[in-house]
Amino acid sequence: MRKPEAGTLRRARLPIWRRLGFRLGASFLLLTALAVFISGFLQYRAQEAWVRQSLGSLLLNIARTGALLVDPALHAKVEATRTQNSEAYRRVRAALASIQDENRLATPIYTLTAFDAARREARFMVTSRGLGMPGEPYPLVPALLEPLARAFREGVATHTGIYANQSGTWITAFAPIRDAGGRVYAVLDVDYPVEVYLGELALVRRRFYLHSLAGAILALLAGALIARRITRPTAQLASLARSVVEGDLTTRVQIGARDEIGLLGNIFHLMVERLHVSHRSMVDVLVRALEARDGADGSLRRLAAATLAVADRLEVSRTQREALELGALLHDIGEIRTPEAILRKPGPLTADERAVVEQHPARGVEILEAVPLLTPALDVVGAHHERYDGKGYPAGLRGEEIPFTARIFAAVDALEAITHDRPYRRARSVLEALQVLREEAGKQFDPRVVETLLALSPERWQELLGCAEAT
Repeated sequence: MRKPEAGTLRRARLPIWRRLGFRLGASFLLLTALAVFISGFLQYRAQEAWVRQSLGSLLLNIARTGALLVDPALHAKVEATRTQNSEAYRRVRAALASIQDENRLATPIYTLTAFDAARREARFMVTSRGLGMPGEPYPLVPALLEPLARAFREGVATHTGIYANQSGTWITAFAPIRDAGGRVYAVLDVDYPVEVYLGELALVRRRFYLHSLAGAILALLAGALIARRITRPTAQLASLARSVVEGDLTTRVQIGARDEIGLLGNIFHLMVERLHVSHRSMVDVLVRALEARDGADGSLRRLAAATLAVADRLEVSRTQREALELGALLHDIGEIRTPEAILRKPGPLTADERAVVEQHPARGVEILEAVPLLTPALDVVGAHHERYDGKGYPAGLRGEEIPFTARIFAAVDALEAITHDRPYRRARSVLEALQVLREEAGKQFDPRVVETLLALSPERWQELLGCAEAT
């Protein structure tokens, strides 16, 4: 017996990364976090550029002013004698010291000469304070080469970016010192340690990280709420669609959205309602045709009601209950392909005739599986003649291999058959029929189903099955 493909839909679940809610939430989170990150990054870069530009401009002004205060003639004497023990050196040094003090610079300022780009060095000449003998080599880190070269070559004041050497992290400004003829013969060097400003930048960077994290968390929460609001109705509709595909046309969901999804939900409900009416009408037509063929009006409806009375005492889902009712109504639909002479034969069947009869469950499955809305009945139709001990037909299923709905119906169907006349035998009382089921528990029937069935009184069975008195 082939199982209906729709039966697997309820168990199917999309991976989380393929769900609409996850994609909406992730997209919202990604876009918001990206916007926060880009905004914070641009602010950080702008702050960093502002620090560099502000410090560079400040140092350039100091360097330009200081260069004007250096006496070219005195500086030339220092360069010629290269000694600190001269009046010229002391006077130039005093001028540089006053520049340092006026601008509250923590590090000395000094003049450089004899720039050699190839050797990456220049020479100290006069310093405002501290060491630095006239003519002493001054090794240059790569960040100083281009700005210092421009100051000597083009005679323009320049400054570096933030750079590091063995003494720390700095920004340096250079201003050319000219002689009376306008020739650049030295450069004033003003260094400034930027650790404090780097600390401020680090604080800006930390704020940037915190703001990005806060933005990501807010985006996650907002994304989850928005995604839930959008996807909850679609998930409800998807669940309803799965139920419809599995043949359950009674499920309803309340779509509270007042948008296109809400409109879709209302239209879908209307469609399912009409489909349910059409489905019931089709089942009614089939049931009337089957009952008319057997000459027993209402027998299938009574059999379905009796089956549901047992199912209500067992743990069956709503879907199983719907499938059980439909299966009870259509369980012998395969007999329409069985010759009437065999079905109405009053005596024992031959081996060939029995083989023909035993084909009706499989033929019933073949008929119903072509109609998706009738496929929930396939378990009952295809397996209601299987036996708990494995000696039934058509597949010889045993015990739990037999669908639970088929095990329930098989017991009720046997009770109904025993208590009603058949071409080959007379009806027996309800008490006799219940005794037969009790004896066949664990053999032909599921013991748990038989126990539940016996829990109903004989009088109740007489009422459900419309059979003779329970005597």
